[in-house]
Amino acid sequence: MKVSAQVLEAIETAIQVEKDGFAFYSEAAERIDSPQGRRMFKTLARDEAAHLKLFEDAREALLETGEWPSPEAVEAASPRRSVDPGVFPKGAEARSVEVPEYELDVLQRGIQAEEDSIAFYAEQRDQVDDPDARAMYAYLVEQEEGHRMILQGEYDYLAGTGFWFDFGEFDLSSAG
Repeated sequence: MKVSAQVLEAIETAIQVEKDGFAFYSEAAERIDSPQGRRMFKTLARDEAAHLKLFEDAREALLETGEWPSPEAVEAASPRRSVDPGVFPKGAEARSVEVPEYELDVLQRGIQAEEDSIAFYAEQRDQVDDPDARAMYAYLVEQEEGHRMILQGEYDYLAGTGFWFDFGEFDLSSAG
C-alpha cells in the first residue's frame, strides 16, 4: 500500500504533539511543589513518551511496509497505566493549603493541550480508511481523554469550582 503525503503529515504532526506533551509535563513535574503533583506529571510525561514511540514506530512501519500497526501492537507499545487522580491534598488538608497560581495555570494549559490532542486524533480517526489506523487513533483519543479528565478533576477541586470530574458536588435545584 502506498502511503499518502497527508497520512505522513498527520503522523509528523502527532509526533510533534507528543514531543510537546512530553516536554510540557516533564517541565511541570520539575516546577510543581507538591510531591504528588510531580508524580502525576511524571506519569503523564511517561505516557506521552510512549505515545511518541508509538507514532515513530507507526511512521517506520508505514514507510517500510505500508501497513499500520495492529491494535495488538498498539496496545503492547503503549500499555495502559492508571494515574492516581487523588494526587493533590484533599479535604481539610487541601483547604488549609494555598494552591500556587502556577499549579492552576499548568493544569489549565494541560487540559487545553489534551483537548487539542483529542480533537486532532479524532479528526484523523475519522479521515482514515484503514481499520488499524482507526483503531490506533481511537486508542489515543481514549488515552488523551483520560489525561484530560485527571487534569480537569484536579483543577476543579483545587480551584474550588464546586465540580469534581465535571460533575457538580451539590445540586441547588434539589434543596428544599
